Amino acid sequence: MEHLCTKIRAHFPEATFDVWAYPMPRGAIIDAHVSTDDDFAVLDLVNPALDAWLLAEGLAISVRVLGPSPETSMPRG
Repeated sequence: MEHLCTKIRAHFPEATFDVWAYPMPRGAIIDAHVSTDDDFAVLDLVNPALDAWLLAEGLAISVRVLGPSPETSMPRG
């Protein structure tokens, strides 16, 4: 999964991530916090790898593209 985060961060250096257990026995959910309104700009980077892992290993990984994390978008006082 670190490879996926690295790939996203190469295009969106400000990206931060939260990783959660997937409801299936083998998998994960990655919340990608990025500054973009175009989810596909992020998803197109990782979807081929996600499909390959699911088919080859039965590993289900879901990437959700969210706005900036609340910690990085809060105004500094």
